[in-house]
Amino acid sequence: MPNLFQKLENNNLIHTGIILIPNVIERETYNRLYEWQGKWEWDKLWTDFKKDYKITFQFLENLEDIDGSNETICLWFFRERPDTAEYRKYCKVNNLDPYKDFADIIIEGNKIKYEANNILITNKRLNILENKFVLRRPCVQIDLRSIGITSRKKIKQMLKRNLG
Repeated sequence: MPNLFQKLENNNLIHTGIILIPNVIERETYNRLYEWQGKWEWDKLWTDFKKDYKITFQFLENLEDIDGSNETICLWFFRERPDTAEYRKYCKVNNLDPYKDFADIIIEGNKIKYEANNILITNKRLNILENKFVLRRPCVQIDLRSIGITSRKKIKQMLKRNLG
């Protein structure tokens, strides 16, 4: 059985209570899922993905739709392509990569980039910033209770570590 958290390592704890796992799955699979995001009831790819990985998740059209009722939040980011002249100018002036440098989330003063194919796990309060350059910021919210016990234990242990 594939494991969406196979790349989880201790160095993914970037701040106390904040885990960021980059490039979670192979790019080709990610790109196929991206093209069919939010359409799993019509597409075999999403249905197979859900069965193969044996996880419970919800596709969200936008970060603002996150269900904050769980103590720990797990989000898998899907890219959005802002492609306006205004945004390209803003990126050039601020020396940003227009497709990677979305600093859309702040957690306890730490800017978290909204980067494609990354998973964010946190037990801290999210502050979602407005991004006027994109229409939406799609993501998948994963129910951590549905993942394997080994990954769940490791995440719990990592979130308890204090990085000072």
